[in-house]
Amino acid sequence: MKRHTSRPLSLLICALLIIVCLSAVCSCGSKEQSGVEQPTDDSDAPWQELLERRLAVASLLPGLPAASERPDASGRTWYQVFVYSFCDSDGDGIGDLAGVTERLDYISDLGFDGIWLSPIHPSQTYHKYDVDDYYSIDPEYGSMEDFDALLEACHALGMRVLLDLVLNHTSIDHPWFEEHPEYYHIQDEAGHGQWKKLPDGRYYECQFWERMPDLNLAHPGLRAELESVFAFWLGKGVDGFRLDAVKEYETGDNEANIDILTWVNDAIKAIKPDAYLVGENWTTANSLFTYYRSGVDSFFDFLTAGVDGSIAKTLLQGKPVAAYLESLAAAQDDILRYNPRGTAAPFFTNHDNPRAAGFLRRDEDMIKAAWGMALMQPGDAFVYYGEELGMSGSGKDENKRAPMFWASDAQAPGMTKGPPGMDTPSHSFEPAVGQMADSSSIYSYVRKAVQLRAKYPAIGRGDICVLDLGPADDGQGNAGAVARSWGGVSITIIYNVSPDATLIPDPGGVIADFLSASGEEPERKGSAIALPGYCIAILI
Repeated sequence: MKRHTSRPLSLLICALLIIVCLSAVCSCGSKEQSGVEQPTDDSDAPWQELLERRLAVASLLPGLPAASERPDASGRTWYQVFVYSFCDSDGDGIGDLAGVTERLDYISDLGFDGIWLSPIHPSQTYHKYDVDDYYSIDPEYGSMEDFDALLEACHALGMRVLLDLVLNHTSIDHPWFEEHPEYYHIQDEAGHGQWKKLPDGRYYECQFWERMPDLNLAHPGLRAELESVFAFWLGKGVDGFRLDAVKEYETGDNEANIDILTWVNDAIKAIKPDAYLVGENWTTANSLFTYYRSGVDSFFDFLTAGVDGSIAKTLLQGKPVAAYLESLAAAQDDILRYNPRGTAAPFFTNHDNPRAAGFLRRDEDMIKAAWGMALMQPGDAFVYYGEELGMSGSGKDENKRAPMFWASDAQAPGMTKGPPGMDTPSHSFEPAVGQMADSSSIYSYVRKAVQLRAKYPAIGRGDICVLDLGPADDGQGNAGAVARSWGGVSITIIYNVSPDATLIPDPGGVIADFLSASGEEPERKGSAIALPGYCIAILI
């Protein structure tokens, strides 16, 4: 990833912000601590000068507006539901849409204000990423009436709904494959990657699986068909789409993919201007950010996710937390250079990744700390179902998509049987029914983190400035701090990513909220703040 120090203008911003931040640190110590609410009159807010300077400096960089100038930044927190494994409403062992509706109170109580549904269209596989019909509901999941009821219930709770939109390929059983072969990548010779020979001697592209032929998304007839698909679901009230496998639309050709995504974005926004789009571009290369040129709102941030991402490296390998925080600020700058309305889409795991409990050594405190870091990131954050319980699952894909752990009894209401071929799960932590009643559980920690994102919009929407407050007392770089600003309101977030307590210089302000793996509270000690192990605190 590009570092701020590699860009002259970004270096100028950082230098100016560091000066402002240090002066703000010195001027904040006298703020009264009689309450935790941010004052409505922010003229004396500790980071008001920082915000004003950020606005001024941002004007030097075309295409890089300050957060308070960016319209419609969402900052929502989404819950990813793998429908097949989530909740069974009719006793057949398969999750369904009615089951999701039954458990919306669970999702809403956690604080999520949006859900992403895995593919729900008719398909020959359990995961349904090979679509037979873009206009229907797979009978395993219920009916269109069940979907309409779910959508209505979500909207009544203030929750948005994203559908998983698979445009890279269809099922080989989709009627188009026979009726409109021109809609697919079919040619006389096999190309790069995976191609399969047809009876007539030609080849069709199938990068993921021979039963998933790749679409030719440049074809005008196909585009017209898909625009009708967009209009159908948006007309029902769907709030947006998760776009599957966007870098494989034209494998190996980023420019062609960006062109296709520009069409997708423009076509969808022409129908529903406030539709939210998030793309899956599975890469950790800097090319990830160039895809924001398409106008698509977000792309999943694989740089911070999984066992190889910056969160796990910070916790498992002792990488300095300041480097992690600086990477978030750099990513925000990169996004806004390509799309002034763009926003990050941080996640930590999903249906294709090993669950966090395994690679975090089933260490409850470390798992909590990871989710604290993930949910304090800017952008629209995503949490995979069951991660709030510390569910386990690694190896083959089926294991990563195991039944939602509602109860220890596999026959309990709502429990699913899981995907065919799945290994029997072995979870280290209590099921939902136990964790919901435990204020010290992973569930309770994640719930509080999600709710803090709603309480402080600057977390999801705000600009980010990494503060240089000096080394922690252990000298290991386990502590760090950022200032976050949104709409004239600013907060400071301080981190300790070590299991051991540490001290950091007091940046000023009131300790308003905190996330502590142990439950122990942070406190002031003279001119420093004592942070318990694996603790994140919010100051206002």
